[in-house]
Amino acid sequence: MSVLLSGADVVDLAVQTEVRGEQFYRQAAQKADREEARQLFRYLADEEVRHKHIFENLGTQIVFTQTESADWQEAMDYIAATVEGQFFQKDAPIRAVPEGATTEEMLRQAIAFEKQTLLFFHTLQDLIQKPNRPLIDKIVAEERRHVVRLAEMLRSK
Repeated sequence: MSVLLSGADVVDLAVQTEVRGEQFYRQAAQKADREEARQLFRYLADEEVRHKHIFENLGTQIVFTQTESADWQEAMDYIAATVEGQFFQKDAPIRAVPEGATTEEMLRQAIAFEKQTLLFFHTLQDLIQKPNRPLIDKIVAEERRHVVRLAEMLRSK
């Protein structure tokens, strides 16, 4: 038996992920000890807000692929484990900037978050119908650029 799935729950998880990212980057911008790092963290916070708005505007417009119930449940379990385990636990990379964290530590934490976000969005790509994929592809490309920019900043220290 197959079912046509709505995207509301997964879109909500994507929105929550972007909100957490923005909060982290705003904290990091306040605590960074180099102006170029502060500027990068502010830019990334603004990017998270932009992505959040993209997902909010999608709402239930994203239609997920028609799939077997068991396959959908497995995908949803994976997404839940990824989001809960990687984004929202107290020791998650994006939870908060630890007290006394150095700029280098915050950059490493941000890279870990962006990589986990990429995994989440790649899973999302596999679940949505083809007409909706270009938007997710665009966000994935932007998230990759975030990793590159963070890594460049880390190397330039």
